Amino acid sequence: MKGIKLYLLPALLLASLALGGCKKLLEEDAESFVSPGGFYKTENQCVAALNGCYNPLTSIYYQDLMLPLEAATDLAFLNSAQLDVKFEISPANPGMGDNIWTACYQGIMYCNAAIRGIEGATIPETSKPKYVAEAVTLRALYYYVLTSTFKDVPFYRDDVSSLEALEKVNKIGRMDADATRDTLIRELQTYVPHLPQMRTSEVPLNRISAPMAYMLIGKLALWNKDYQTCLNAMQEIRNMYGQLLQYPLTDTYFRNKNTPESIFEVQYTWSATGLKKTTTVAAFFTPSKTSGTSTYNGVNVPELGTTANPFNCITPSEYFMSLYELTDPRKDMILGYSYNGTWFSRPMANNGTGKPWMGPKFWCPGMDNIADGNNQKVFRYADALLMAAEAANELGDDGLAMQCINEVKNRANADFVLDTYPGKTEFLEELKRERARELMGEYGRKWDLVRWGTFYTRVMETVGEEYEVIKANLQPYHEYYPIPDKEVVRTRGLLTNDAYNN
Repeated sequence: MKGIKLYLLPALLLASLALGGCKKLLEEDAESFVSPGGFYKTENQCVAALNGCYNPLTSIYYQDLMLPLEAATDLAFLNSAQLDVKFEISPANPGMGDNIWTACYQGIMYCNAAIRGIEGATIPETSKPKYVAEAVTLRALYYYVLTSTFKDVPFYRDDVSSLEALEKVNKIGRMDADATRDTLIRELQTYVPHLPQMRTSEVPLNRISAPMAYMLIGKLALWNKDYQTCLNAMQEIRNMYGQLLQYPLTDTYFRNKNTPESIFEVQYTWSATGLKKTTTVAAFFTPSKTSGTSTYNGVNVPELGTTANPFNCITPSEYFMSLYELTDPRKDMILGYSYNGTWFSRPMANNGTGKPWMGPKFWCPGMDNIADGNNQKVFRYADALLMAAEAANELGDDGLAMQCINEVKNRANADFVLDTYPGKTEFLEELKRERARELMGEYGRKWDLVRWGTFYTRVMETVGEEYEVIKANLQPYHEYYPIPDKEVVRTRGLLTNDAYNN
Protein backbone atom coordinates (compact mmCIF):
# COMPACT_ATOMS: atom_id res chain seq x y z
CA MET A 1 0.00 0.00 0.00
CA LYS A 2 2.96 2.29 -0.59
CA GLY A 3 1.84 5.72 -1.64
CA ILE A 4 -1.82 5.22 -0.79
CA LYS A 5 -3.42 8.50 0.13
CA LEU A 6 -5.75 8.10 3.06
CA TYR A 7 -9.13 9.70 2.49
CA LEU A 8 -12.12 8.96 4.70
CA LEU A 9 -15.71 8.95 3.57
CA PRO A 10 -17.77 11.89 4.77
CA ALA A 11 -19.68 9.55 7.06
CA LEU A 12 -16.53 8.07 8.48
CA LEU A 13 -14.85 11.43 8.81
CA LEU A 14 -17.76 12.69 10.87
CA ALA A 15 -17.48 9.61 13.04
CA SER A 16 -13.72 9.77 13.49
CA LEU A 17 -13.72 13.46 14.33
CA ALA A 18 -16.62 13.22 16.71
CA LEU A 19 -15.50 9.92 18.23
CA GLY A 20 -12.14 8.98 19.64
CA GLY A 21 -12.80 5.25 19.56
CA CYS A 22 -15.29 2.46 20.00
CA LYS A 23 -16.90 3.88 23.13
CA LYS A 24 -17.70 7.21 21.52
CA LEU A 25 -18.67 5.44 18.33
CA LEU A 26 -21.48 3.68 20.13
CA GLU A 27 -22.69 6.95 21.60
CA GLU A 28 -22.72 8.87 18.32
CA ASP A 29 -25.98 10.29 17.07
CA ALA A 30 -26.85 8.07 14.11
CA GLU A 31 -28.52 10.96 12.30
CA SER A 32 -25.16 12.72 11.97
CA PHE A 33 -23.89 10.05 9.59
CA VAL A 34 -23.97 10.83 5.89
CA SER A 35 -25.81 8.28 3.78
CA PRO A 36 -23.30 6.20 1.78
CA GLY A 37 -25.61 6.57 -1.20
CA GLY A 38 -24.46 10.17 -1.41
CA PHE A 39 -20.82 9.23 -1.84
CA TYR A 40 -20.24 5.92 -3.66
CA LYS A 41 -20.86 6.91 -7.26
CA THR A 42 -17.53 6.16 -8.95
CA GLU A 43 -14.80 3.57 -8.64
CA ASN A 44 -12.40 6.30 -7.50
CA GLN A 45 -14.71 7.01 -4.58
CA CYS A 46 -14.77 3.30 -3.70
CA VAL A 47 -10.96 3.27 -3.71
CA ALA A 48 -10.91 6.38 -1.51
CA ALA A 49 -13.14 4.57 0.98
CA LEU A 50 -10.79 1.59 0.98
CA ASN A 51 -7.81 3.86 1.54
CA GLY A 52 -9.46 5.02 4.74
CA CYS A 53 -9.77 1.40 5.86
CA TYR A 54 -5.95 1.13 5.95
CA ASN A 55 -5.58 4.20 8.14
CA PRO A 56 -5.85 2.65 11.65
CA LEU A 57 -3.02 0.21 10.89
CA THR A 58 -0.41 2.82 11.78
CA SER A 59 -2.02 3.07 15.22
CA ILE A 60 -1.67 -0.71 15.66
CA TYR A 61 1.57 -1.92 14.10
CA TYR A 62 4.09 0.23 15.91
CA GLN A 63 5.96 0.24 19.23
CA ASP A 64 2.92 -0.25 21.49
CA LEU A 65 2.23 -3.65 19.89
CA MET A 66 5.85 -4.56 19.21
CA LEU A 67 6.90 -4.45 22.87
CA PRO A 68 4.42 -6.94 24.36
CA LEU A 69 4.59 -9.26 21.35
CA GLU A 70 8.38 -9.42 21.11
CA ALA A 71 10.04 -7.76 24.15
CA ALA A 72 8.12 -9.60 26.88
CA THR A 73 8.48 -13.17 25.64
CA ASP A 74 10.99 -16.00 25.85
CA LEU A 75 13.19 -14.18 23.34
CA ALA A 76 13.74 -10.74 24.84
CA PHE A 77 13.00 -8.25 27.58
CA LEU A 78 12.85 -4.47 27.78
CA ASN A 79 14.01 -3.20 31.15
CA SER A 80 11.77 -0.16 31.49
CA ALA A 81 8.86 1.26 33.44
CA GLN A 82 6.44 0.32 30.65
CA LEU A 83 3.39 -1.50 32.07
CA ASP A 84 3.14 -4.05 29.28
CA VAL A 85 6.66 -5.45 29.54
CA LYS A 86 6.50 -5.66 33.34
CA PHE A 87 3.10 -7.37 33.25
CA GLU A 88 1.51 -4.71 35.41
CA ILE A 89 -1.56 -4.42 33.18
CA SER A 90 -5.09 -4.65 34.54
CA PRO A 91 -8.60 -3.75 33.36
CA ALA A 92 -8.14 -0.33 34.98
CA ASN A 93 -4.66 0.09 33.43
CA PRO A 94 -4.74 -2.00 30.24
CA GLY A 95 -1.55 -0.61 28.74
CA MET A 96 -1.45 -0.92 24.97
CA GLY A 97 -4.72 -2.86 25.12
CA ASP A 98 -6.69 0.38 25.27
CA ASN A 99 -5.19 1.69 22.04
CA ILE A 100 -5.43 -1.66 20.23
CA TRP A 101 -9.11 -2.02 21.14
CA THR A 102 -9.94 1.47 19.89
CA ALA A 103 -7.88 1.36 16.69
CA CYS A 104 -9.09 -2.10 15.65
CA TYR A 105 -12.75 -1.29 16.13
CA GLN A 106 -12.25 1.98 14.31
CA GLY A 107 -10.82 -0.02 11.41
CA ILE A 108 -13.75 -2.42 11.56
CA MET A 109 -16.16 0.51 11.49
CA TYR A 110 -14.46 1.87 8.37
CA CYS A 111 -14.49 -1.53 6.66
CA ASN A 112 -18.15 -2.19 7.46
CA ALA A 113 -19.16 1.19 6.07
CA ALA A 114 -17.02 0.73 2.97
CA ILE A 115 -18.44 -2.72 2.25
CA ARG A 116 -22.02 -1.48 2.54
CA GLY A 117 -21.27 1.56 0.40
CA ILE A 118 -19.48 -0.41 -2.31
CA GLU A 119 -22.27 -2.99 -2.48
CA GLY A 120 -24.77 -0.19 -3.12
CA ALA A 121 -22.51 1.92 -5.33
CA THR A 122 -23.56 3.01 -8.81
CA ILE A 123 -20.63 1.26 -10.48
CA PRO A 124 -20.63 -1.90 -12.64
CA GLU A 125 -21.58 -4.96 -10.61
CA THR A 126 -18.57 -6.79 -12.00
CA SER A 127 -16.24 -4.23 -10.38
CA LYS A 128 -17.62 -4.56 -6.87
CA PRO A 129 -16.21 -7.95 -5.71
CA LYS A 130 -12.57 -6.87 -5.92
CA TYR A 131 -13.23 -3.80 -3.76
CA VAL A 132 -15.35 -5.69 -1.24
CA ALA A 133 -12.65 -8.37 -1.06
CA GLU A 134 -10.06 -5.77 -0.06
CA ALA A 135 -12.27 -4.43 2.74
CA VAL A 136 -13.20 -7.95 3.92
CA THR A 137 -9.49 -8.82 4.17
CA LEU A 138 -8.68 -5.67 6.13
CA ARG A 139 -11.61 -6.33 8.46
CA ALA A 140 -10.32 -9.86 9.03
CA LEU A 141 -6.90 -8.42 9.91
CA TYR A 142 -8.44 -6.18 12.57
CA TYR A 143 -10.35 -9.11 14.06
CA TYR A 144 -7.21 -11.25 13.90
CA VAL A 145 -5.40 -8.70 16.06
CA LEU A 146 -8.35 -8.40 18.45
CA THR A 147 -8.90 -12.13 18.97
CA SER A 148 -5.16 -12.76 19.32
CA THR A 149 -4.89 -10.01 21.92
CA PHE A 150 -8.14 -10.37 23.90
CA LYS A 151 -9.47 -13.80 22.77
CA ASP A 152 -13.29 -13.44 22.89
CA VAL A 153 -14.42 -10.04 21.60
CA PRO A 154 -17.62 -8.51 20.17
CA PHE A 155 -18.02 -9.48 16.53
CA TYR A 156 -20.22 -7.49 14.16
CA ARG A 157 -20.40 -6.63 10.49
CA ASP A 158 -23.10 -3.96 10.59
CA ASP A 159 -22.58 -0.54 9.12
CA VAL A 160 -23.18 1.64 12.17
CA SER A 161 -25.23 4.28 10.36
CA SER A 162 -28.64 3.92 11.99
CA LEU A 163 -30.07 4.02 15.49
CA GLU A 164 -31.06 0.37 15.19
CA ALA A 165 -27.51 -0.63 14.26
CA LEU A 166 -26.09 1.36 17.16
CA GLU A 167 -28.46 -0.30 19.60
CA LYS A 168 -27.61 -3.74 18.24
CA VAL A 169 -23.86 -3.22 18.56
CA ASN A 170 -24.34 -1.80 22.05
CA LYS A 171 -25.74 -5.14 23.19
CA ILE A 172 -22.92 -7.36 21.93
CA GLY A 173 -20.85 -9.09 24.59
CA ARG A 174 -17.77 -11.26 24.26
CA MET A 175 -18.22 -13.81 21.45
CA ASP A 176 -16.36 -17.09 21.09
CA ALA A 177 -13.03 -16.42 19.37
CA ASP A 178 -12.99 -19.78 17.56
CA ALA A 179 -16.43 -19.11 16.07
CA THR A 180 -15.36 -15.61 15.05
CA ARG A 181 -12.29 -17.01 13.32
CA ASP A 182 -14.31 -19.68 11.52
CA THR A 183 -16.63 -16.97 10.18
CA LEU A 184 -13.69 -14.86 9.03
CA ILE A 185 -12.10 -17.86 7.29
CA ARG A 186 -15.29 -18.55 5.33
CA GLU A 187 -15.54 -14.91 4.28
CA LEU A 188 -11.93 -14.81 3.16
CA GLN A 189 -12.32 -18.04 1.21
CA THR A 190 -15.32 -16.53 -0.58
CA TYR A 191 -13.56 -13.31 -1.56
CA VAL A 192 -9.91 -14.30 -2.06
CA PRO A 193 -10.52 -15.28 -5.74
CA HIS A 194 -11.41 -11.65 -6.43
CA LEU A 195 -8.05 -10.30 -5.21
CA PRO A 196 -4.96 -10.05 -7.45
CA GLN A 197 -3.42 -13.53 -7.64
CA MET A 198 0.16 -12.33 -7.42
CA ARG A 199 2.88 -11.30 -5.00
CA THR A 200 2.15 -8.11 -3.10
CA SER A 201 5.21 -6.34 -4.52
CA GLU A 202 3.71 -6.77 -8.01
CA VAL A 203 0.44 -5.02 -7.08
CA PRO A 204 0.30 -1.26 -7.73
CA LEU A 205 0.87 0.69 -4.51
CA ASN A 206 1.41 -2.62 -2.63
CA ARG A 207 -2.28 -2.96 -1.92
CA ILE A 208 -3.70 -6.18 -0.50
CA SER A 209 -3.49 -9.16 -2.83
CA ALA A 210 -4.55 -12.79 -2.54
CA PRO A 211 -1.47 -13.90 -0.53
CA MET A 212 -2.49 -11.56 2.30
CA ALA A 213 -5.96 -13.12 2.46
CA TYR A 214 -4.46 -16.62 2.36
CA MET A 215 -2.04 -15.63 5.12
CA LEU A 216 -4.92 -14.55 7.35
CA ILE A 217 -6.81 -17.76 6.57
CA GLY A 218 -3.74 -19.69 7.69
CA LYS A 219 -3.18 -17.65 10.84
CA LEU A 220 -6.82 -17.92 11.91
CA ALA A 221 -6.87 -21.64 11.10
CA LEU A 222 -3.75 -22.31 13.17
CA TRP A 223 -5.39 -20.68 16.17
CA ASN A 224 -8.37 -23.00 15.67
CA LYS A 225 -6.15 -26.05 15.04
CA ASP A 226 -7.73 -26.42 11.62
CA TYR A 227 -4.50 -27.60 10.07
CA GLN A 228 -5.84 -28.69 6.69
CA THR A 229 -7.35 -25.27 6.03
CA CYS A 230 -4.07 -23.64 7.00
CA LEU A 231 -2.05 -25.94 4.78
CA ASN A 232 -4.36 -25.43 1.79
CA ALA A 233 -3.95 -21.64 2.12
CA MET A 234 -0.17 -21.84 2.47
CA GLN A 235 0.04 -24.04 -0.63
CA GLU A 236 -1.70 -21.28 -2.59
CA ILE A 237 0.96 -18.83 -1.42
CA ARG A 238 3.72 -21.28 -2.35
CA ASN A 239 2.30 -21.47 -5.86
CA MET A 240 2.67 -17.70 -6.22
CA TYR A 241 6.00 -17.16 -4.42
CA GLY A 242 8.01 -20.20 -5.51
CA GLN A 243 11.35 -21.10 -3.91
CA LEU A 244 12.41 -19.04 -0.90
CA LEU A 245 16.04 -19.19 -1.99
CA GLN A 246 15.37 -16.60 -4.70
CA TYR A 247 14.66 -13.97 -2.02
CA PRO A 248 17.77 -12.59 -0.25
CA LEU A 249 17.92 -12.46 3.54
CA THR A 250 18.27 -8.69 3.25
CA ASP A 251 14.57 -8.67 2.36
CA THR A 252 13.99 -9.05 6.08
CA TYR A 253 15.54 -5.69 7.03
CA PHE A 254 12.80 -3.28 8.08
CA ARG A 255 14.47 -0.49 6.09
CA ASN A 256 14.04 -2.47 2.85
CA LYS A 257 10.46 -1.74 1.94
CA ASN A 258 8.00 -3.82 -0.07
CA THR A 259 10.54 -6.36 -1.23
CA PRO A 260 9.47 -9.37 -3.33
CA GLU A 261 9.32 -11.68 -0.28
CA SER A 262 6.88 -9.36 1.47
CA ILE A 263 3.25 -10.39 1.86
CA PHE A 264 2.09 -7.42 3.93
CA GLU A 265 3.81 -4.39 5.40
CA VAL A 266 2.41 -1.35 7.17
CA GLN A 267 3.73 1.66 5.31
CA TYR A 268 5.71 4.42 7.01
CA THR A 269 7.58 7.35 5.48
CA TRP A 270 10.18 9.80 6.71
CA SER A 271 11.41 12.88 4.91
CA ALA A 272 13.58 15.77 6.05
CA THR A 273 11.07 18.00 4.32
CA GLY A 274 7.42 17.24 3.93
CA LEU A 275 4.96 14.98 5.68
CA LYS A 276 6.06 12.24 8.03
CA LYS A 277 4.42 9.04 9.19
CA THR A 278 6.83 7.37 11.56
CA THR A 279 7.18 4.92 14.42
CA THR A 280 9.64 4.79 17.31
CA VAL A 281 10.19 1.04 16.92
CA ALA A 282 13.82 1.41 15.82
CA ALA A 283 14.54 3.50 18.92
CA PHE A 284 13.92 0.35 21.00
CA PHE A 285 16.27 -1.78 18.84
CA THR A 286 19.27 0.54 18.45
CA PRO A 287 22.47 0.47 20.57
CA SER A 288 23.08 3.30 23.02
CA LYS A 289 24.58 6.42 21.47
CA THR A 290 26.98 9.22 22.37
CA SER A 291 24.99 12.44 21.98
CA GLY A 292 25.76 14.53 18.91
CA THR A 293 27.89 11.84 17.27
CA SER A 294 27.49 8.70 15.18
CA THR A 295 29.18 6.63 17.90
CA TYR A 296 26.99 3.80 19.15
CA ASN A 297 28.25 1.92 22.20
CA GLY A 298 31.84 2.73 21.29
CA VAL A 299 31.58 2.10 17.55
CA ASN A 300 31.19 4.61 14.73
CA VAL A 301 28.06 3.66 12.73
CA PRO A 302 27.76 6.31 9.99
CA GLU A 303 24.62 4.79 8.48
CA LEU A 304 22.69 5.53 11.67
CA GLY A 305 23.80 9.17 11.64
CA THR A 306 24.17 11.72 14.41
CA THR A 307 20.56 12.75 15.01
CA ALA A 308 19.18 9.52 16.46
CA ASN A 309 18.19 9.41 20.11
CA PRO A 310 17.49 5.75 20.91
CA PHE A 311 15.67 4.56 24.01
CA ASN A 312 16.78 1.85 26.41
CA CYS A 313 17.23 -1.09 24.05
CA ILE A 314 15.38 -4.39 24.01
CA THR A 315 17.76 -7.09 25.27
CA PRO A 316 17.80 -10.65 23.93
CA SER A 317 17.36 -13.48 26.39
CA GLU A 318 20.05 -16.06 27.05
CA TYR A 319 17.72 -18.63 25.51
CA PHE A 320 17.32 -16.64 22.29
CA MET A 321 21.07 -16.09 22.00
CA SER A 322 21.64 -19.84 22.34
CA LEU A 323 19.47 -20.63 19.29
CA TYR A 324 21.94 -19.32 16.71
CA GLU A 325 24.96 -21.21 15.46
CA LEU A 326 28.04 -19.18 14.59
CA THR A 327 27.52 -19.94 10.90
CA ASP A 328 23.93 -18.66 10.85
CA PRO A 329 23.92 -15.36 8.91
CA ARG A 330 20.73 -14.35 10.68
CA LYS A 331 22.64 -14.13 13.97
CA ASP A 332 24.51 -10.95 13.05
CA MET A 333 21.39 -9.47 11.43
CA ILE A 334 19.18 -9.91 14.48
CA LEU A 335 21.77 -9.72 17.28
CA GLY A 336 24.16 -6.77 17.31
CA TYR A 337 27.57 -7.93 18.48
CA SER A 338 29.60 -5.73 16.15
CA TYR A 339 29.53 -3.34 13.20
CA ASN A 340 31.87 -3.72 10.21
CA GLY A 341 34.15 -6.00 12.21
CA THR A 342 34.37 -3.76 15.28
CA TRP A 343 32.76 -5.05 18.44
CA PHE A 344 30.39 -2.97 20.51
CA SER A 345 31.46 -2.40 24.11
CA ARG A 346 28.56 -4.18 25.82
CA PRO A 347 29.06 -7.64 24.28
CA MET A 348 32.75 -7.45 25.24
CA ALA A 349 31.98 -6.73 28.91
CA ASN A 350 32.68 -9.32 31.60
CA ASN A 351 35.36 -11.09 29.58
CA GLY A 352 33.26 -11.18 26.42
CA THR A 353 30.10 -12.52 28.04
CA GLY A 354 28.05 -9.33 27.82
CA LYS A 355 24.70 -9.23 26.04
CA PRO A 356 24.55 -8.13 22.40
CA TRP A 357 22.28 -5.37 21.23
CA MET A 358 19.46 -6.00 18.83
CA GLY A 359 20.84 -6.06 15.31
CA PRO A 360 20.71 -4.09 12.07
CA LYS A 361 17.54 -5.84 10.84
CA PHE A 362 15.67 -3.29 12.96
CA TRP A 363 17.90 -0.21 12.70
CA CYS A 364 16.79 2.84 10.76
CA PRO A 365 19.53 4.69 8.85
CA GLY A 366 19.30 8.42 9.45
CA MET A 367 16.76 8.10 12.28
CA ASP A 368 15.46 11.55 13.22
CA ASN A 369 15.59 11.84 17.03
CA ILE A 370 13.30 8.92 18.04
CA ALA A 371 11.35 8.76 14.77
CA ASP A 372 12.03 6.19 12.08
CA GLY A 373 10.44 5.69 8.69
CA ASN A 374 10.96 1.94 8.39
CA ASN A 375 8.00 -0.13 7.25
CA GLN A 376 6.70 -2.61 9.79
CA LYS A 377 6.93 -6.20 8.58
CA VAL A 378 3.70 -8.07 9.31
CA PHE A 379 3.73 -11.12 7.02
CA ARG A 380 6.34 -12.48 4.62
CA TYR A 381 6.92 -15.69 2.73
CA ALA A 382 9.26 -17.42 5.21
CA ASP A 383 6.46 -17.21 7.78
CA ALA A 384 4.07 -18.90 5.35
CA LEU A 385 6.53 -21.76 4.80
CA LEU A 386 6.94 -22.32 8.53
CA MET A 387 3.16 -22.27 8.96
CA ALA A 388 2.88 -24.89 6.20
CA ALA A 389 5.54 -26.98 7.95
CA GLU A 390 3.65 -26.81 11.25
CA ALA A 391 0.31 -27.73 9.68
CA ALA A 392 1.82 -30.58 7.63
CA ASN A 393 3.51 -31.96 10.73
CA GLU A 394 0.22 -31.97 12.62
CA LEU A 395 -1.46 -33.74 9.70
CA GLY A 396 1.19 -36.43 9.56
CA ASP A 397 2.71 -35.34 6.24
CA ASP A 398 6.32 -35.44 7.43
CA GLY A 399 7.71 -35.18 3.89
CA LEU A 400 5.98 -31.87 3.19
CA ALA A 401 6.77 -30.61 6.70
CA MET A 402 10.47 -31.29 6.12
CA GLN A 403 10.39 -29.70 2.69
CA CYS A 404 8.89 -26.46 4.00
CA ILE A 405 11.08 -26.01 7.07
CA ASN A 406 14.17 -26.89 5.05
CA GLU A 407 13.47 -24.09 2.58
CA VAL A 408 13.88 -21.64 5.45
CA LYS A 409 16.91 -23.42 6.88
CA ASN A 410 18.59 -23.76 3.49
CA ARG A 411 18.37 -20.04 2.78
CA ALA A 412 20.23 -19.38 6.01
CA ASN A 413 22.80 -22.16 5.55
CA ALA A 414 22.56 -25.36 3.52
CA ASP A 415 24.24 -27.23 6.39
CA PHE A 416 21.22 -26.55 8.62
CA VAL A 417 18.68 -28.65 6.69
CA LEU A 418 17.15 -31.62 8.48
CA ASP A 419 18.25 -34.88 6.85
CA THR A 420 15.77 -37.10 8.65
CA TYR A 421 12.39 -36.54 10.23
CA PRO A 422 12.92 -36.42 14.01
CA GLY A 423 9.35 -37.36 14.96
CA LYS A 424 6.25 -35.23 15.38
CA THR A 425 7.03 -33.82 18.83
CA GLU A 426 10.67 -32.99 18.22
CA PHE A 427 9.85 -31.53 14.79
CA LEU A 428 7.38 -29.14 16.42
CA GLU A 429 10.00 -28.11 18.98
CA GLU A 430 12.52 -27.44 16.21
CA LEU A 431 9.89 -25.49 14.29
CA LYS A 432 9.31 -23.30 17.35
CA ARG A 433 13.03 -22.59 17.49
CA GLU A 434 13.17 -21.89 13.77
CA ARG A 435 10.30 -19.41 14.01
CA ALA A 436 12.30 -17.60 16.69
CA ARG A 437 15.48 -17.50 14.59
CA GLU A 438 13.70 -16.30 11.46
CA LEU A 439 10.83 -14.09 12.63
CA MET A 440 11.89 -12.30 15.81
CA GLY A 441 10.52 -8.75 15.75
CA GLU A 442 7.73 -9.41 13.25
CA TYR A 443 4.73 -9.06 15.54
CA GLY A 444 4.02 -12.66 16.38
CA ARG A 445 6.12 -14.35 19.07
CA LYS A 446 3.72 -13.90 21.99
CA TRP A 447 0.75 -14.97 19.88
CA ASP A 448 2.66 -18.08 18.80
CA LEU A 449 3.39 -18.97 22.43
CA VAL A 450 -0.23 -18.42 23.43
CA ARG A 451 -1.69 -20.57 20.65
CA TRP A 452 0.84 -23.31 21.49
CA GLY A 453 -0.35 -23.14 25.10
CA THR A 454 3.16 -22.45 26.43
CA PHE A 455 3.29 -18.69 27.01
CA TYR A 456 3.39 -18.67 30.81
CA THR A 457 5.79 -21.59 31.24
CA ARG A 458 8.20 -20.52 28.47
CA VAL A 459 8.46 -16.92 29.66
CA MET A 460 8.96 -18.00 33.27
CA GLU A 461 11.63 -20.53 32.25
CA THR A 462 13.57 -18.01 30.16
CA VAL A 463 13.38 -14.27 30.88
CA GLY A 464 11.70 -15.06 34.20
CA GLU A 465 14.99 -16.62 35.30
CA GLU A 466 16.90 -13.51 34.27
CA TYR A 467 14.62 -10.71 35.48
CA GLU A 468 13.01 -10.70 38.90
CA VAL A 469 10.20 -8.37 37.82
CA ILE A 470 8.96 -11.04 35.38
CA LYS A 471 9.10 -13.80 37.96
CA ALA A 472 7.24 -11.61 40.46
CA ASN A 473 4.52 -10.25 38.16
CA LEU A 474 3.77 -12.74 35.40
CA GLN A 475 0.52 -14.68 35.84
CA PRO A 476 -1.11 -17.32 33.59
CA TYR A 477 -3.94 -14.91 32.71
CA HIS A 478 -1.46 -12.50 31.12
CA GLU A 479 -1.57 -14.56 27.94
CA TYR A 480 -4.50 -12.33 26.95
CA TYR A 481 -5.10 -8.65 27.62
CA PRO A 482 -8.03 -7.44 29.69
CA ILE A 483 -10.76 -5.50 27.95
CA PRO A 484 -10.41 -1.90 29.23
CA ASP A 485 -12.64 -1.12 32.21
CA LYS A 486 -14.27 1.78 30.39
CA GLU A 487 -15.60 -0.67 27.77
CA VAL A 488 -16.92 -2.98 30.48
CA VAL A 489 -18.72 -0.06 32.12
CA ARG A 490 -20.09 1.18 28.81
CA THR A 491 -21.74 -2.18 28.11
CA ARG A 492 -23.07 -2.40 31.69
CA GLY A 493 -21.21 -5.61 32.34
CA LEU A 494 -21.87 -7.39 29.04
CA LEU A 495 -18.10 -7.36 28.52
CA THR A 496 -16.23 -9.09 31.34
CA ASN A 497 -12.68 -9.86 32.45
CA ASP A 498 -13.24 -12.96 34.53
CA ALA A 499 -9.59 -14.12 34.49
CA TYR A 500 -8.41 -10.76 35.85
CA ASN A 501 -11.04 -10.74 38.57
CA ASN A 502 -9.99 -14.05 40.17
